[in-house]
Order: sequence, then structure tokens, then C-alpha cells
Amino acid sequence: MKMPKPVKLTSKTPIMRFKGINTKTEIFIKRDDLNGLLISGNKARKLEYLIADALNKRCDSVITCGPVQSNHCRTTVAFARNFGLFPYLFLRGRPKKTPNGNLLIDRLLDARITYITPSEYHNKRTEIMAEYAKRLIKKGKRPYIIPEGGSNEIGALGYLDCMREMADFIKKKKVDALYCAVGSGGTYAGLLLGKKILKLNIELNGVIICDTVQYFTDKILKICEKVVYRFGMKIKITRHDINLIDGYVGSGYAIPYPEELEVIRKIAKTGIILEPVYTGKAFYGMLQTLKKKKYKRVIFMHTGGLFSIFAFNRILFSKVSC
Repeated sequence: MKMPKPVKLTSKTPIMRFKGINTKTEIFIKRDDLNGLLISGNKARKLEYLIADALNKRCDSVITCGPVQSNHCRTTVAFARNFGLFPYLFLRGRPKKTPNGNLLIDRLLDARITYITPSEYHNKRTEIMAEYAKRLIKKGKRPYIIPEGGSNEIGALGYLDCMREMADFIKKKKVDALYCAVGSGGTYAGLLLGKKILKLNIELNGVIICDTVQYFTDKILKICEKVVYRFGMKIKITRHDINLIDGYVGSGYAIPYPEELEVIRKIAKTGIILEPVYTGKAFYGMLQTLKKKKYKRVIFMHTGGLFSIFAFNRILFSKVSC
């Protein structure tokens, strides 16, 4: 099958040398936090393909899910409004009397929000969205379901593109490794596909920010296999190609810990904002592993998420002194 042509809302993002921390390894940052405003972050690359697929199928609405402060949901709503699609969200958690962060954007853009319990989200989110889609179809709507994080064989193509965007830089600078946060698997899967297709000699390290290495290894492998099969790619992905790093989740998803908050504070003084859900944990994890690795140069994939930091204002200032 021919690969779909993505819609384009994002801008090409720079790779910048980072000088904020003294390490033996030279650190570069791929600034995917700078690819837009309401659409900023890694989810936008995935949604350029997912929304294109929805439009090709003549859908008039999109359904997706995530936590209350989901970057993916906020980006989906912004994309939907840009292309005339109505957004429906299923959010894990409770409604807020005074919304902030990503939820504030969701509300401003008038997404239809349904709150579900953590148990419902964990065990039945796919079924819940499918059932809701059936109800919309009976009303004459044409909904398109986007999975958590936009992480499937369509969304992963966005980060295959990103690896193409970085390929010349990686070769020219002889970059040893690339680090990214892993929260739904699609970003890592796309980068891995790009690495294989482009035959790049680089280690791809994913710092998990929730769940387990086993869970994400299975999920990433499944996404990659679907991409290879669906689009007839002449590459093979195995478990041995997937390198995930554990130990930096802390107490759980979106629960910051002191070491992570300290890194966020230090990096902020260089003009780069990390957030406590994804990039803070991933950057801290990278710095810890660099103490053991003999890399000369690495790239950190900044996957955005700036809006979510506004939901952590109390914990940032109660745990970290400025």
C-alpha cells in the first residue's frame, strides 16, 4: 500500500547544541517543542498523518482519549478545528472547576469531553470509544477513532519523517545516540523505523515514563510490524532492536520526583522548558545514563508538552526552591 500524504501544519524544527550542563558528552536537542503553538510537540507529527487519513475517509469528527492533561488530546482538538472536524475526548480523571494547562485549551476549543475513571480507561478505553463511534454513526456522523497518543501504524509515520529530517545531521556530526521519552510508543516506533530504513548507525534509547519495559517492547514491536506489513517495507524489526530504559518513572505517570524537578529548574535557566510528565523524566534519565556511557555526542528529542507545566505550578514551587 502507498504511504499517505500528510497534512502540514507543523514547521521544520532545529537541532540546537545544549550548553546548560557540564558533561563529557556533547548534547544536542531536537526542538519539536517549536513546531507550532497549540499543536506544539511530538503528537503533531503523528496527527499530520492521522488527520490526513480521516479526511481521506471523509470523516467529519475525531474521537480520542488521554489523561486530563493529555498533550495528545489538546493537539488533536487543535488539528480537528483547523480541518473542520468535531473533536470528542475521553479523559481519564475528574472534571476541573477551573481548568488549566492542556484541559483549558480543550475547553476553549470547545471539545466534547467525557470523563472516565482510571479503571475504565485502563481496561476499556478502546471499547468505550468504539461504542461511542457507533452511536455517532447512528446519528449520521462519520467519526474517526485515534488511539491513545496517536500511536499506531499511521501515526508512527510522523517520526519516520523526523528521523529523515535528522539523518544528515546525525551522519555529519557522528551522533552516537538519540534519547526520547516513551509514553505510548509511537514516537519511538517511528524513529526506529527511520533508523532501519536509512541505515543509521545510532543507538536509539527510549526512557519509559509509565508502565514497563515489557509492555512497551511489545507495543512498539507491534506498531513496527504493522507499518512494515501495511506499506510493504523491506526491513525487519525485532525485540533486539528496541532499547528501553527503566528506573525514571518515579511513583507513576505524571507524578514528579525531586531529582526530576531539579533538572527542570536547571534547564529552565537556559531558556528551555521541560515538563514533569515526559521530557523532565526523560532528560533526567538521559543525564544519569550518560555517566555510564561513553557517547561523544547525543540528541535529546524534545517532545514538547509545555502547556501541561501550568498544571504543576504548586508542586514545582513547593518542591523546588528558585
